[in-house]
Amino acid sequence: MRRIRLTRGLLALTGALSLATLPASPSAADHKGTPVLRVMPLGDSITWGGGSPTLSSYRRPLWQIMRLESRYTVRFVGSKASGSFADFSNEGHSGYVIDQLRDGIDGWMAGARPDVVLLHIGINDIARGIDLPHAPDRLAALVDRIYADKPGVTVLVMGLIPTTSGLEEPAKAFNVRAEALEETESRAGRKFRYVEPPALTSAEFVDQLHPNDAGFRRMAWSFFKPLDAVWRRGWESGGPALGAGTEAGGANSVRWADFDGDRRMDQFTLDGHGGASVRLNRGGAGHGGWKSLGRVVRGLPAAPARVRFADFDGDGRADCVALGANGAVSVYLNRGGDPNGGWQALGQVTEGTTEDASHVVFADFDGDGRTDYVTLGATGEVRVRLNRGGDGRGGWTDWGRVATGVTADASRVRFADLDDDGRPDYSVVGANGAVRSFLNRGGDGRGSWVDLGTTTTGFTTDAARVSLADFSGDGNADYILAGPSATAASVHAWAGGDGHGGWVDRGRVVSVAPKPKP
Repeated sequence: MRRIRLTRGLLALTGALSLATLPASPSAADHKGTPVLRVMPLGDSITWGGGSPTLSSYRRPLWQIMRLESRYTVRFVGSKASGSFADFSNEGHSGYVIDQLRDGIDGWMAGARPDVVLLHIGINDIARGIDLPHAPDRLAALVDRIYADKPGVTVLVMGLIPTTSGLEEPAKAFNVRAEALEETESRAGRKFRYVEPPALTSAEFVDQLHPNDAGFRRMAWSFFKPLDAVWRRGWESGGPALGAGTEAGGANSVRWADFDGDRRMDQFTLDGHGGASVRLNRGGAGHGGWKSLGRVVRGLPAAPARVRFADFDGDGRADCVALGANGAVSVYLNRGGDPNGGWQALGQVTEGTTEDASHVVFADFDGDGRTDYVTLGATGEVRVRLNRGGDGRGGWTDWGRVATGVTADASRVRFADLDDDGRPDYSVVGANGAVRSFLNRGGDGRGSWVDLGTTTTGFTTDAARVSLADFSGDGNADYILAGPSATAASVHAWAGGDGHGGWVDRGRVVSVAPKPKP
């Protein structure tokens, strides 16, 4: 697996304004069923977070503001990861000038698939004196490239901070030309807006070029109104919040999957006789409780390891996936389960590539909402076949090897979306209990991986007790720890993981799971 080393810090800073003055964000439940806007913060070290002790840039305060919005949900996307909050993906490249963004934008756009691009670039061109008269032309060329990659995307360009010390006049000249792009792009029928940058005071800079957290907060508010207007004008309607295409991992009798399509993982209990019962997650013990549906399916393989729950058809609800002894895969689409709509049998959807069920994982690798067929090789390599409908219904696309992997022990591997970009990331539960994670940016040959290092020191050395799944429904996978007898579970909710915001201990969310009758 190709690994990208993350920079843990850029500057030692003091005296930054606290972000705690922003209103508290609502619970994830307030966003259930709302459309998702994929937003790419694009730029240089200012976007990355240089100047902030936590590398959070304007992105963290903007994320906090947008969390108060109930009509839609903002999801940051990009190939980079920085900041101390849950949604830290971005496309901020320290030290980059405009042409360097243009050189890389095709791949970044293809990998992130943004609805909206927040672009702030040019200060390094100005500071280095790089062909200043043509810097706005290079910006226009970059914008053209973004639209060539995705013609319907919305682009919001914030001008350069006009009070940047020693660069006031060239920044002003750059901004005049950047603002003029709005008329040009609008005449071409493109969704484009120029965003007036805040005139920061000297107290809101940490050095000559970089805002501190107080300055970043003002940038966030400047971006907020035009970003919200994108929705109000109907420029972007967002897409469905998909998260049921990846199984939570494990071969125990208790599993986690989204049965009812509300993005929160529900508790499935296999009875060992081909049946399974479901308890709907309404927040768990002390946070809304559970709703028991009883047995919802019969006739599955008796061996728990050959039964999986993942969304095959992309409707947001987990389907039943059964692996035969010969490796063949059969699917039963969730239409409400017994007795409320039943299941639609698709029959065999693939012959499979291995008879060893312990090396087969169902995960929505490309983030299209449909679970894909993933195999783990004897040496740990990861191979993917993308679901295009299955045999007889569109087939499969073989992507081949997407990662070399970091362990040959398949029981320690988990696929789960940590950063809420719609694609499952690769995590390994180590022998000491620590979890190491790699963000999925398309896999080897298609965008690579971002090595987050240790995302948690863990709470058990028994990997069989660990599931990574979105219990809270906010789009980020949480750490679910099964009790010693698998009849209880506790949750540590994702807030960015170790080094990026940590975890929130939700405590025990279920005490005893009902035991289905044979």
